Amino acid sequence: MALATSRHHALRDFTLHFFAAFGAQITQRDSDSAVWVDLPETLATHFGKPGLHLTFQNGETTPHTDLVAYGSRLFDQMMDFLERRGGVTLLQLPRQHQGADQLLRAIQPRNVAVLGLKLEEQQHRLFVFNWHITYRSDDKREELYPVVLDSDGQRVALADEDEKGLVLQKLLIDGEPLPVENDEQGAPASVRLPPMTHLNRLAESARKYALYHADVRCVTFEADILPRLHKVLSRLTSYYEQQIGEVYDSHDPQGEKRRVLEDDLQRKIGEEIENHRLRVQVELFSYAILHTPTAVANITLGDGKQSVMVQISRNLYTGVLSRPTCHACGDEIAALVLDRAGHVLCEECLRQCAGCREILCDRCGLHGCPVCAEQLCEECSRYCWSCGLRACAEHSSPCPVCTDDVCHACQEECAACGIRQCRAHLRMDGVTGDLICCRCAVRCPGCQQDSSHLATCSASGQRYCTGCIVTCAHCQRLVGPAFVTIDPADGRAYCADCLTACPGCGQLVGRGNEYRCQECGERCCGHCALRCQTCAAFLCPSHGLRCQGCHAALCQEHAARCELGGEVLCSVCDALCPGCGYSHCADHTAACSLCLQVYCAACVGESGECETCREFPSRYGEIVMADEPIAADAR
Repeated sequence: MALATSRHHALRDFTLHFFAAFGAQITQRDSDSAVWVDLPETLATHFGKPGLHLTFQNGETTPHTDLVAYGSRLFDQMMDFLERRGGVTLLQLPRQHQGADQLLRAIQPRNVAVLGLKLEEQQHRLFVFNWHITYRSDDKREELYPVVLDSDGQRVALADEDEKGLVLQKLLIDGEPLPVENDEQGAPASVRLPPMTHLNRLAESARKYALYHADVRCVTFEADILPRLHKVLSRLTSYYEQQIGEVYDSHDPQGEKRRVLEDDLQRKIGEEIENHRLRVQVELFSYAILHTPTAVANITLGDGKQSVMVQISRNLYTGVLSRPTCHACGDEIAALVLDRAGHVLCEECLRQCAGCREILCDRCGLHGCPVCAEQLCEECSRYCWSCGLRACAEHSSPCPVCTDDVCHACQEECAACGIRQCRAHLRMDGVTGDLICCRCAVRCPGCQQDSSHLATCSASGQRYCTGCIVTCAHCQRLVGPAFVTIDPADGRAYCADCLTACPGCGQLVGRGNEYRCQECGERCCGHCALRCQTCAAFLCPSHGLRCQGCHAALCQEHAARCELGGEVLCSVCDALCPGCGYSHCADHTAACSLCLQVYCAACVGESGECETCREFPSRYGEIVMADEPIAADAR
């Protein structure tokens, strides 16, 4: 509904503008929506009557009214008149503003002086291309879409697209015919048009904008077409399905009638889809060339080293002032600055080199030093061949290995000698993880890692890194990993001179890992010697004992024995019988079946009862455990 209303208003506005532009008298009545138009002679001849009674709704049409709608006879007559009269229009826009004072005050040079000034008035052209766009589907819609370009092919915004844009209707109303010039014979000369190649190039550019506008409008139109297509297809499908359902099997045993109806349905569906397919035609209806008076000032600026010319122009019709644009950001500028390369800049885009103090712009190549972040030009900075950035002279130096200029962000000092060079030439120290140079790095024969922290093996004379070389636990000499033995008894390293064979087991052990038996005085080592867990005395295998229960080492003095089996027991595994008071092991332990007290096996007879429980009935009578209070306890 909203779309139909907007289309109605657009067509009404177009029709009123059409007749008003060609001098017709328009009368609108408040009582109805009809419009009375008194036509001038030219329009009366074209339309075949002196006046028109216009209406824009089908419901208001009478024999005495003229309907204006897309595709109507009157609308086609209007388009035909425009096509005949408006093919090419040449207009001169009037001068409504003064330009000299505004041009002189348009810019304020900051670091340059004005060396020259030239004022002139030029005629700039605006090209208005009117495109006739036709949308055809099950209905027909038409529109005129204007595209305005300048001489460079840049689009000029109109008021319906931008608030600051041009009002095309006002331009055409204010425009005046070009003055007629006479040739050498005094006859009126023909108007000179721009070269056809230039017009073709501008028309192609304008056509792209028209096609884009048509694509956008097609989205709205297709959304309006789809419901209508769906309604038509639903009606067709329902009708043919009803026809097919009314065909009896007895009347159509082979199904030919039903197949004919189905084929007819598919054919009509295809026709309706094709009829509702949206087709767009874009044609150049007319074009106009508007000559715009423009005041131009060519100003030559210089700073003593270089000079540059800037141009300022003012449209004398609209009063719009065009200043030079910033080389960096592209915005128009009033406060103007000239950089070392001759570029015109605004104050926000100027940059100053920290080295030579010259003014440059962002595009001229100011580079931040990767170390100190100072902004420098190419002449005051050095290119780093490693990272590709540019650094200041203080933080850039040649690499002593490859001789390339490299910034200090890509270099590192050797942790051993302190010489700065490319990080790619340094190696990691296998001991400390620092970076060291090739001269200071030595390959360790033990771990095959480079390091500058080295020590000499006292056995072989080779140099090992401090991570691989070992100190002998006995003599404290430095020994390489290939000339050292780890004693498993204490886990310490010994050199070959500090190893000896144990007379007891024959194992090679360190000299600091030899002991003597407390009982017999024989030499033993950490492999074969036993150490009493009670007194910590060392014992040879012949005099050392082990607990039957926990296998702990014991000497003769601190070893207890089971009175029943003679097993060796430590103080932890030794249990005293509460009946006889003798030691017994776990294998000779028994519990009374009545009181559950633990005794040695000798104190618990074959009946499974202790002596106290066996004598209790004869003295105090028989005990029934089920009748005792303890039987009620679930525990």
